Amino acid sequence: MTTEREVVSMRPRASIREYEVLRAVITSGSVTAAAHRLAISQPAVSRMLAQLEANVGVTLFERRGGRLRPTAEAIRLNGKLDRLFDALAYLDGTDPADPASQPLRLAAPPTLGHRFLANLMASFMKQNPGQMISLETCTSNGLVSRLVDDTIDLGFTLAELTHSAMELIPFHQTLAVCVMARDHPLARHEVITPETLHGQDHIALMRRHMVRTRLDQVFARAGVRPKTVAEVATGVSAITLARAGVGVAVICPFPLLRQHDPDLVIRPFVPEFVYRASFAVSTVRPLSKPVRAFMRHVQLAVRTTPSAVLTSGSAA
Repeated sequence: MTTEREVVSMRPRASIREYEVLRAVITSGSVTAAAHRLAISQPAVSRMLAQLEANVGVTLFERRGGRLRPTAEAIRLNGKLDRLFDALAYLDGTDPADPASQPLRLAAPPTLGHRFLANLMASFMKQNPGQMISLETCTSNGLVSRLVDDTIDLGFTLAELTHSAMELIPFHQTLAVCVMARDHPLARHEVITPETLHGQDHIALMRRHMVRTRLDQVFARAGVRPKTVAEVATGVSAITLARAGVGVAVICPFPLLRQHDPDLVIRPFVPEFVYRASFAVSTVRPLSKPVRAFMRHVQLAVRTTPSAVLTSGSAA
């Protein structure tokens, strides 16, 4: 009688190419992307995945919502392959410990990218010489598609995004404020409410922004209607127009506002309107070492330099 151990020993041994396909599908998130990365056909990828499952005797992927999702067994197996592929990379002349061998691809909206992330990139690269980093600015919807398509490793957003292949990890939260020119009539108020803004010239974000919808709902519940005189794509533009006396703007102060601005009055907005800054990460690909290191760098920065913004608080 053949024992279970003997049956296992009789199975064909999986090839390095099959393990390479497994790794490519997990890290890229789809058969299509894996085939492109490995320069082989999609049927070839599917065939080798099926062959690997037969060889190891476990189910490695499940299809949900039209996408392949790695099982817990696939994730564990992929983790055990790290040493194998590190050794192969070393033999091929590529040292996986070298930061340059794992470029870090970031994406964020202009509000977070132009000042906040650019400064953090500079300090991170000084601490990690040789680490290659790319940063592109895009809309929230563009960020989701880039993360799903594996064209970025880590995203940053102030929007409450949802997608089955993406997870948001908050790293900072702050409350909305109202900004206006120093000589604006509303500057005499210590706190700005929706009722205060009724009929006032208002600088709003474009309607495509989720936070615009949330703020419009706050005004609707209060039964007030500010006079929208301008619509802008970024908080930077809203602040510039407010400083010039065009109107008032309710915005997220992070990371745009400093504690002292001689030409701008900044007031709390009530009821409290919370903004969360979050990392956007893939739920189908493991985080690389550079990604984890940069996330820690960002978290440390917002916790140790709260005076850099008017209203600040690290998310738990």
